[in-house]
Amino acid sequence: MKMKFILTFDIPREMKSLQRRVQRHLVSMGARMIQFSLWETSELQSLIDIAREIKRSGGDARILEERFVF
Repeated sequence: MKMKFILTFDIPREMKSLQRRVQRHLVSMGARMIQFSLWETSELQSLIDIAREIKRSGGDARILEERFVF
């Protein structure tokens, strides 16, 4: 089974263009939206690139490894 990763991010509301750009990138790479700012995919390097862009632009982003305990 392929490892899955979760991207969670917070982009300030006034940064609408960054929000749209991030969402388009996630959709184009086939990521699955869990909630608005919580996305799942197995493409770790792409998530790292997106997280860096968010942080460079003044937002906050984290990448988690998906692992179910129960």
